[in-house]
Amino acid sequence: MKNSFRISVKEPCSENFESFKATPNGGFCGSCEKEVIDFTRLSDEELIEYFNTSSNETCGRFKKTQLKSYEPMITKTSNQSFVSRGIAVMSFSLLSLCAINTMQAQDTASNSESTQKELTMTLGTPMVIGDVMIENYRVSGTVLDEENLPLPGVNVVLKGTAEGTQTDFDGKFEFPRALEIDDVLVFSYIGYGKKEYTITESASETIDITIQFDLSDVELMGEIVVGGAYKTKRNIFQKFIALFK
Repeated sequence: MKNSFRISVKEPCSENFESFKATPNGGFCGSCEKEVIDFTRLSDEELIEYFNTSSNETCGRFKKTQLKSYEPMITKTSNQSFVSRGIAVMSFSLLSLCAINTMQAQDTASNSESTQKELTMTLGTPMVIGDVMIENYRVSGTVLDEENLPLPGVNVVLKGTAEGTQTDFDGKFEFPRALEIDDVLVFSYIGYGKKEYTITESASETIDITIQFDLSDVELMGEIVVGGAYKTKRNIFQKFIALFK
């Protein structure tokens, strides 16, 4: 396994990743004719594993917060058996308690079944305010960047469709048609990751929202530069011992 390393993008690419042809690991860029791997959804542990096992030159897409130094993963082996035994004992105790609780739960299940059915029937029904039933909502709002400045040209699209609009110069938008509960709006802008907003019940027919992109949403794409692995400098005692090896 390699030692500590740093991931960086030397020359960020201005191509639009969303326009690439989808591949199993990301998208295919027609300009440079290579696959761009999408690392934005990987955890730190998954990134470390990837770059510890890959030696090929790679073009990738990252969140800005992922471009940093990484330390090798250390697997702790001490006291594992003790912890395992402890977990086993706790599991057995929990199973015993569950068995007792199950018997008690069976007695009350029949009483609560009708109540649960009534609750289930009410989920997803239109919201009723007085004598008015609200089924559709007009959605408008403002999109801001990480510095709280209006972000113009942001795409606002209803998930699963091609219906949408864009924010104006002041970062404001109004969706072209009324939306229903559980509809999802997807906000996308070049250089940022996508954000989603789900329509929920409201006491008003008009919903006004504010969406803000922050630094964790910033994405960079380009040829990856992985800083050379380095070793911790040996102290005087270690150097002295090395003379006799």
